[in-house]
Amino acid sequence: MLKVWIAALAAAIALTGCSHSHAGAPKASLLPRAAGGQRVTVVARGVPTPTEFALFAGRLFVAGYGDEHDPNAPGGLYVLGGGKAIKVPGSPKHVYGIAAAKRTLYLSTSQALLAWSGWNGTRFRTTRVISTPEGYGSFRGPAVGPDGLIYVGAETDPRPSAPPTPISASFMSVDPATGATSVIATGIRQPWMPLFLPGRALPLVSALNQDDLGPKRPLDYLLAIRRGANYGFPTCPATPSTCANYTQPLVKLPPHSSPMGLGYLGGKLYVALYGGLGKGTVVVSMPPGGGTPTPFLSEFPARVIALGTAGGDLYAGDQSGVIYRVTP
Repeated sequence: MLKVWIAALAAAIALTGCSHSHAGAPKASLLPRAAGGQRVTVVARGVPTPTEFALFAGRLFVAGYGDEHDPNAPGGLYVLGGGKAIKVPGSPKHVYGIAAAKRTLYLSTSQALLAWSGWNGTRFRTTRVISTPEGYGSFRGPAVGPDGLIYVGAETDPRPSAPPTPISASFMSVDPATGATSVIATGIRQPWMPLFLPGRALPLVSALNQDDLGPKRPLDYLLAIRRGANYGFPTCPATPSTCANYTQPLVKLPPHSSPMGLGYLGGKLYVALYGGLGKGTVVVSMPPGGGTPTPFLSEFPARVIALGTAGGDLYAGDQSGVIYRVTP
């Protein structure tokens, strides 16, 4: 199940071990289709399971998880340029997401957040682990807020000796200098990717509910994070009658649509739906305040996880390792 890949990391099920199985090897020669007929181009190939983009030092970087079927096949951090994806020296084996500050690129490797600085055009001169407290981990995709803190979904049980429980995933801030953490919201099954919109102190977050409640529930969410909010997991959605007692999502998406990457461009919010709207993976657009998702990019040769924007363009990365660009 897509929603349980973090728990299954040791078994290397990872990001895409879900009920949406592949019918065979993707045809890399195919291009997705834009709803308005915009031209879609290939920027680069060969990024194993792209997960997130970040614009840093005038270059576009992309995180790669690796091969979902082979735990020994690494991903890493890649920089795009000249039609190629070039792996950055010293890359972690698996990168779940990246976020850029003015002088530092932050990497999530699930069990640790890393701070890389001193980019010289080829490599980063300085790398360090951000010292978060014991018991905090399973970090998802990060984003840097207007206050300079890292905002990220994570498991937040600081009691390593406690017996295993189905604890709720939380959304937190992390001070990149000290590692100090603050839990902002709780009760989120899997807060995957945060995105800051202009003028907002807290981000939107794509959230994935579990796959084990049948084909018609539960719904997946886009959350406008509120400080102190509880979004209900695990009580909601396991017991639907309780959901009204918790903070409500900004957008309710179809069951198993699996919202992953987020982007904002030209006053529109873009969301990569790994499971789609019933006809395969799709990138949809909608107003940033919520609304009905409208398909924008479809007919991908493989399922899409990574989504981002830079320089007026929208970028998407699918599981065939291809990075696409389109101007909406």
